[in-house]
Amino acid sequence: MLDSKSLRDILKEIYGVKDKYLVPISTNWFIPTIDPEDKIGTWIGYRILSKKPYLRAYQIGLCYSVPLKVNFRLSFVGPQAEELADQTMIWENRTDVIKAFEKVQAQINYTDRTSFTYPVRNGGFNDSLSWIVDMSAQTTCDIDTKQKPWIPRS
Repeated sequence: MLDSKSLRDILKEIYGVKDKYLVPISTNWFIPTIDPEDKIGTWIGYRILSKKPYLRAYQIGLCYSVPLKVNFRLSFVGPQAEELADQTMIWENRTDVIKAFEKVQAQINYTDRTSFTYPVRNGGFNDSLSWIVDMSAQTTCDIDTKQKPWIPRS
């Protein structure tokens, strides 16, 4: 299933970036100051925006499988931001991307992709332009329906 953890792993594999350049976007997301000495210097933010079932769940044994549409956002800040955002527009044609999503039983939706810019002010210390890409993928959520408490009792 595509979730925040698996999305991070996918992005790490696709972009080949170090952990310090890959951060979850939150309401108080710190936009890094771009260091001209840093040769990479492009930060990638990610966030799952929503999950929505698009078909009714089906049962296999004691498990239910729910087909989901997962909307997510990628944000790029730095010298390669526009280039990386543009590259996501052809993701469905890249075998490395297809294989990375297949590992978590997910597939990118071709028609659900938007790229736009957003000015970022980082506490007055850094005025940058962020490239943002909103996209979606199809995945499934498998739920074990054995009769047990929702929250484990101690």
